[in-house]
Amino acid sequence: MGTIKFKPQKKLAYDKTPLQLKVSLGVREKVMAISGWQEILRDFLDEMIAKNEKRT
Repeated sequence: MGTIKFKPQKKLAYDKTPLQLKVSLGVREKVMAISGWQEILRDFLDEMIAKNEKRT
């Protein structure tokens, strides 16, 4: 069995299919330089979804 490289912080497992998007040149490197960027982005997306659900 292989070594576990990543453990989710939450109790629910993450979707196996990644969300991908195109960004402007240089954005990828700047985002990846932010410590904990993945969790920050996940939290932001959860907030964005919650706000959008309130509007409908």
